[in-house]
Amino acid sequence: MDAKIDSAGQGAAEKLLDNPGLSVERLPMLSLIFDRLASACAESMRPFSPAILTCFVNSIATDHVWDALDAYDGSIAAILYSPELDARILVGLDRRCIFSLMEVLLGGDGQEPPHDDDRNFSTLETRVAQTVFEIAAEALHSAFSPIIATKFRLERVETRMDFTVMGRRNVLAVIAKILIQAMDIGGQMFVVIPQPALTPIRQQLSRDLSSDGSASDPRWQKMMRRGVEKAEVTAFAILDENSLTLGEISGWRVGDIVPLKATTATKIRLDCRNQALFWCELGQAKGHYTLKVADRVDNEEMPLAQFLQLAGAAEQN
Repeated sequence: MDAKIDSAGQGAAEKLLDNPGLSVERLPMLSLIFDRLASACAESMRPFSPAILTCFVNSIATDHVWDALDAYDGSIAAILYSPELDARILVGLDRRCIFSLMEVLLGGDGQEPPHDDDRNFSTLETRVAQTVFEIAAEALHSAFSPIIATKFRLERVETRMDFTVMGRRNVLAVIAKILIQAMDIGGQMFVVIPQPALTPIRQQLSRDLSSDGSASDPRWQKMMRRGVEKAEVTAFAILDENSLTLGEISGWRVGDIVPLKATTATKIRLDCRNQALFWCELGQAKGHYTLKVADRVDNEEMPLAQFLQLAGAAEQN
């Protein structure tokens, strides 16, 4: 009888000590953070892989820390510490992910299934995993930047899921599963963030993106803008155009003069990819012909706004 009372009393005490669970649905910013984490990891790991490597979030859920760790027994993981949050989180790779990465990074063609057994990880495999964890730590810093300026320091890499440093067994955590794939093979990265680490920033994480007019990803916008600005285009300065037949053109000889309707006051049209952009005035400077932009071409068929980036590059040339 006494044993039953003690057991019941202990169970009630544990429930009272438990923190209320986090609802992922009520923290929409978490999805944005893990999406950014996946994108940043893919971008950073791509130079190491001869094949196209992709990362995307498979699921985000809540569970008890040790239940999550039991599910990934035999994996390799790293403990990351955030001084600003004063908390430790766990980032891990399952065995299939490690073996798939080794297959891809060492030049495999993906035809053979990745080696998968219960042996210990080799030194090279551990180093590759550590490199991925360092990339993930930097990606987490970038992903959390809209919420809090925090760094994640890699403390150690472990191959055993007995992480007492993560707290009590019954502490709730947010677990994100990120799939890493290349050449139709791959595995899973998992991120375990204990609830106490997120409690101080819970209000920021609950921000509703649907009602936020500036909910677009600024990092993605910046990357897109840089990519567009680096696009190489060719601009053509057209003084006049004539409609001729192939017979007339075939009759041209060296020394023939082709008359144009243009005069010295005629404006020159600046084209890019068959799209008229600007009317320009012809000039000279330091022995070179120059174009002075005078006006935009009024083109109703296709908005000029779509070509502003191209026009900006052409104007500089």
